[in-house]
Amino acid sequence: MGFELGAAAIAAIICMGPLVLALGVMAAITWPELAIVPLVLVLGLGALVLPVLLYPSSYTTWQAIDIVMRPVSSDDFDPAVIVGPDPSGDERRAVDDP
Repeated sequence: MGFELGAAAIAAIICMGPLVLALGVMAAITWPELAIVPLVLVLGLGALVLPVLLYPSSYTTWQAIDIVMRPVSSDDFDPAVIVGPDPSGDERRAVDDP
């Protein structure tokens, strides 16, 4: 669950950059008479399309950041442990547990 949140945060950061840059460029080009309708249409379309297109790369970027912050250890490959939700609330449980 937390891993998905990090990937979504990276996606938001990656998407906000081009949108803010486009807003600045379009405002500078059309200044002092801001063209609001084209601005809203272009940036609105970008706000809908960019997250969908950039999510795979943001997921990969977050995975790389996660590996740097929390290096892989031999415990990550222990076949006797399943990492996931448990009815008791524990993060890890043995395969033999019901």
